Amino acid sequence: MTRSERDYLQMVAQLGCIACRINGLAGVSAEVYHQRQGTGMGRRASHFDTMPLCPGHHRFYDDAIHVNASRFVQRYGQEEELVRQTRSDVELYRQSFVG
Repeated sequence: MTRSERDYLQMVAQLGCIACRINGLAGVSAEVYHQRQGTGMGRRASHFDTMPLCPGHHRFYDDAIHVNASRFVQRYGQEEELVRQTRSDVELYRQSFVG
């Protein structure tokens, strides 16, 4: 993993869970989820194809992406959309520290 990838993943996690933010709850601790769409057959998602999810929305809740992906998508949107939103949020996060 490159320094750029590591720095990006740290910023993603610091954004807080994207699903919780959609639900109106800001600042919920998050871990990094790697997009699954477009992967498989030996292809892994890039570290830049990620979004922040709390453990509940990642693995435990009834609408968690690994528990019921269709319900997750119905409530929060397609993975690609959420990854694009995360990239935009990371850029805003970076700009807030630059000045």
